[in-house]
Amino acid sequence: MKKRMVAAAMICLVLALATPRALAAPQNSAQAAALLEQSTGRVLWQSGGETELPMASTTKVMTTLCVLDNADLSDTVTVDSRMVGVEGSSIYLEEGEELTVEQLLLGLMLRSGNDAATALALHTAGSIEAFADLMNNTAKDLGLEHTHFVNPHGLPASDHYTTAIELGKITCAAYEYPAFRRIVSTKRAVIPWKGHDYDRAMLNKNKILSLYEGGNGVKTGFTKAAGRCLVSGAEREGMQLVCVVLNAPDMWNDSMRILDYGFENFSMQEVVSDLEPVAQLPCAFLEEGVPVLPARSVSLPLKEGEEAWVRLELPENISNAVARGEELGYAIIGVQEEELAKVPLVAGETVQEPQAFGYPQSLKRVLEHWFYPVDNEER
Repeated sequence: MKKRMVAAAMICLVLALATPRALAAPQNSAQAAALLEQSTGRVLWQSGGETELPMASTTKVMTTLCVLDNADLSDTVTVDSRMVGVEGSSIYLEEGEELTVEQLLLGLMLRSGNDAATALALHTAGSIEAFADLMNNTAKDLGLEHTHFVNPHGLPASDHYTTAIELGKITCAAYEYPAFRRIVSTKRAVIPWKGHDYDRAMLNKNKILSLYEGGNGVKTGFTKAAGRCLVSGAEREGMQLVCVVLNAPDMWNDSMRILDYGFENFSMQEVVSDLEPVAQLPCAFLEEGVPVLPARSVSLPLKEGEEAWVRLELPENISNAVARGEELGYAIIGVQEEELAKVPLVAGETVQEPQAFGYPQSLKRVLEHWFYPVDNEER
């Protein structure tokens, strides 16, 4: 197969969506706000979304993402003196007790324990500084350019900031983990408290879980420097939205209005299906060509009347054998000027090269014809 990749013709897909009446841009009190669809990271709406701001305890979304990337939920963490008595909100860790990473994550995301954040950071990276480096490297890997972390909990610090859009992208990445979805949607949890006659019973501070239909996350935050901050999540009809408001005095109502805007104006529409070929690739020894399919189906969040496009990157033809499911190229999928997804394209069937006769087989056929001639009359 030729290795040179060529761009195939653009395929424009006009998708007419059956959505309710469009709403005006949501009113809100936030200094910065953004709404994203989780699977694509598409920004559906924003206001001041690129402004660099402190984000208080919503920092802990990135803390959780880094822990899930680098530690096991079943790991045991032994609490030492560095993890005790951390300023601000706390789950009151005590030196010598042992908790699992998952239990600490519940304490982190339900009750915003700064001591839990410290314990998780030290367990994962060995020091606060090393964990901050891990957070910043993760931000870089996500392509973020206006985010920087100094600590795992969000207590005020110079050079600790993000934007509403980039905090939304961090949250979209975290939602890829089933454990994250489970933890941030938990309304109540109980974890051990060694040396006490009762365990730690924790209620989630996030009112979105109870106030909003489909609410399933994520994290509150507040400091005097950052103001009231909230990252919220909700899912309806297969569309997972992430809303971020920073320095928002009316953060609950702001977030619900912004989520309403998303659900009223957008819906997930399938653009390519893993059951339907997107091309027939010319083949030297298969007249009808080889069907090419996406390795997975892709849906995009689209407004009524929006057009999605698909660009195929494939070889000009196939000149050797390929197996069904073998990767042949890619489909780049987007809306307007924005690329939103990239999916491998695979062969829809196995193609074998024609078998040529070798010298021994040819010689055998000649000898058989010479010594055992065919009697045409008997045929």
